[in-house]
Amino acid sequence: MKTVPRAVGFVAAAFLAAACQPRPSTVASAPAPAVPSAPRAAANDAHVVSPASPSPRASTLSLAPEAITDSVITARIKAGILSDPGLAGTDISVNTDRGVVTLTGMIKSREQAAIASAHAQREDGVMRVDNDLAVNIQ
Repeated sequence: MKTVPRAVGFVAAAFLAAACQPRPSTVASAPAPAVPSAPRAAANDAHVVSPASPSPRASTLSLAPEAITDSVITARIKAGILSDPGLAGTDISVNTDRGVVTLTGMIKSREQAAIASAHAQREDGVMRVDNDLAVNIQ
């Protein structure tokens, strides 16, 4: 019978994790709708999670805009640049400081500069893109 207390502990941890997540701002004049409380599960159904309860996994998959850090932005842009066949053979460095992305390095054409800038501009949390890429003429 140790599974029931363990399951209750996991559910409690999920609620605590969800409570720590930032919530999107809402209009102050609109009252929040009342949420009916879920009926209590029987002791043998303790492993069942009610649909109204937040999923611990769901809270880790999506980040609120204010939770996106510079390192996350940089990693996402680098991944996009590395996976793009149009940027093969380039040497592009990505640095992000308070949402301002700076692209530096060597590229083969101005088209590649536009592609790299597009990768940076489409990421959430990017405020500005400074494109300091140099075309390597050989």
